Amino acid sequence: MQIRESAEMYLETILVLSKKGPVRSIDIAREMGFSRPSVSVTIHNLAAEHYVKIEEDGTITLEDKGREIAERIYERHLVLSAL
Repeated sequence: MQIRESAEMYLETILVLSKKGPVRSIDIAREMGFSRPSVSVTIHNLAAEHYVKIEEDGTITLEDKGREIAERIYERHLVLSAL
């Protein structure tokens, strides 16, 4: 399944932030420089497609297919940065 570049950016951001601790919408908004409402809409759309899961306490975790995409994009960025 093909997803948009913006969704890939969200997934990668969640992956990177999750390495530091629990991830919430406000963390994503701050990291990406987006408004919290726009982040909330996108996260809910990603959850509806089973890329992320929104826990009862508001933390956001990657589902398996979301993690797969996020790791691929993150690895690509690391390789390009190394060059």
